[in-house]
Amino acid sequence: MKRATLRDVAERAGVSHQTVSRVINAQGLVTVATRERVLEAIAALDYVPNGVARSLAAKRTLTLGVSVADIGSYAVGQVIAGAEDTARRHDLALVIGTVGLPDDAPDGAAWRSHLSLMLQRGIDGLILAWPSLPIDAGATLEWVASRVPLVTLSSRPDLPGVGTVSIDNRRGATEATAFLVGQGHRAIATIAGPAHWRASVTRLEGYRTALDAAGLRCDRALVARGGGWEPGDGRLAAARLLDGEEPFTAVFAQSDLLALGAIGAFRARGLRIPEDVAVMGYDDIPVAAHLDPPLTTMRQPIREEGVRAATLLIDAIAGAPTPADRRLMLPATLVVRQSVAPPAVTGRSVVAQAPAASGATGFPAKASTSPSMPAAVTAAPAPGPETTQG
Repeated sequence: MKRATLRDVAERAGVSHQTVSRVINAQGLVTVATRERVLEAIAALDYVPNGVARSLAAKRTLTLGVSVADIGSYAVGQVIAGAEDTARRHDLALVIGTVGLPDDAPDGAAWRSHLSLMLQRGIDGLILAWPSLPIDAGATLEWVASRVPLVTLSSRPDLPGVGTVSIDNRRGATEATAFLVGQGHRAIATIAGPAHWRASVTRLEGYRTALDAAGLRCDRALVARGGGWEPGDGRLAAARLLDGEEPFTAVFAQSDLLALGAIGAFRARGLRIPEDVAVMGYDDIPVAAHLDPPLTTMRQPIREEGVRAATLLIDAIAGAPTPADRRLMLPATLVVRQSVAPPAVTGRSVVAQAPAASGATGFPAKASTSPSMPAAVTAAPAPGPETTQG
């Protein structure tokens, strides 16, 4: 069956093809009666507007670009889902490009070539979902922003003319650590992500802020860094903590996957969660609620990041009166499950939790130099079913 054309619609409605175009693009003055006749003709003929022709007329491609480092990660998938859903609701398409960062640290030639290729696709705006930006990226990104609206996610917020959507990781980590303090823990370790990730830097800052606010010393021996964000990285970091000189009763793992690996390491040493070690995660990935025990964590609105970034681009393309370098900060939310409970030993210094002679070494068998729990801090009841605190 021959596909209906714009002129077929015009002939059936008894109007000019220019009038049909104005109805389709919601431009110009058209009477209500005429608009209804055109819409009825469109429905009767099952007419689908030619997107290429519309884009040529508007001098746009009706396409948004998303540049990512690792398309296989859960977080990136959620960002893309949010951006794509928003773009689709505005009759826009999404083009996804992977820069393929080696160890998340791109060399200049690779990422500059990638951005140039994205611009050559004729995109109307670009979302840059990289975990970190090269130190010398400023001039190039400002150049990109001078050609199309540009929004970065969770990276540098200090680039003029560039919009930023990020999650308040510093505040989220502060809240996570403060929750552990509120449960009575005074010796709190943390497992951080790669040092060059901005999220890792700000979460570590939040951890230190919470300890300082509680009058607790931030012991470098209780900070272990994973080489990445995967369970294997968490397992190795937790093993280093267990083999170290400082005992602890709680761990803030700065991603749920790090927490998953840490739990495996603790159990391999005969330690129970949360009776011997409380474990706090960060992200709230789907599996977090199904771990044993279910993981207490900070929920990141990752999909919402994609929604907000796409909305910023669409507003900029439409000429909305918003600053090109608008900054949006989204909050993380505490989700309380069963992996955190008050320390089993209260009112005195933390002691070793597993005998070194057993072969399954737990904490070093020496008294902690961490401050004792004040008498005013009482053991809170173990968390019940999942609750969220915003």
